[in-house]
Amino acid sequence: MSEPSSEGVPDSFQGPDTQPLLRSGQMPTMPALSTLCEEGQAIDCFFLVTAGEFEIAKRIAGLRCALSTFGPGSVLALMPALDGAPCAVSMRALSDATVVEIKRDSLLAMLDHDENPNLRVAERLSLLAIRQLRGATNELAQALVCALRSPDRKGHIDAMRLARIQAGGYAWLDA
Repeated sequence: MSEPSSEGVPDSFQGPDTQPLLRSGQMPTMPALSTLCEEGQAIDCFFLVTAGEFEIAKRIAGLRCALSTFGPGSVLALMPALDGAPCAVSMRALSDATVVEIKRDSLLAMLDHDENPNLRVAERLSLLAIRQLRGATNELAQALVCALRSPDRKGHIDAMRLARIQAGGYAWLDA
C-alpha cells in the first residue's frame, strides 16, 4: 500500500493521467465503523482510499467474516460501480478515513467514446472480464463451502470443478 502524499492523495494515484480522476470525485471523511457499502447493495460509485483503513467482510454460512483490510492507495467497489451488479462484500472504515468518491457517470464522461472509439471496445471487454471474475469467484466460494461441509470428502475440493472454474476464465460471453 502506498503512503499518502503531503496533499492527502496516495502516491499510486499521482501523476498527470490520474489527476482528472481524482478531481472528478468528492472527498468525504468517514468516521470509524461507518459503512461504504453493504454486501448485496448496488452502488454507482467507487472509492479511492486516501487515509484510514477499511475492512472487507462477507457473510459465509450466516456469519460475518472479515476477509482483508485496505488502506491508502486502495480502490474499493470498482466492479459494482462499473457493471451495476450488487457488491459482493461489505466495506467499512476501521478508523477515521478519507476517500475520493467517484460516480460512474463522472468516470464514463472522462472516457468519452466519441473521442476514441477504441474506448467503447475497452469498456465492453472490461465489463465482460468483471462478469467472468464475479462468476468464477462465486463458483469457487461454493466449491470451497461444499468441500468444507462434505462429511466424506472433508477439506478436499473436486479437481474437475476447479478446472471448470479456471477454464471459464478463457471463454468470456457477453451475457
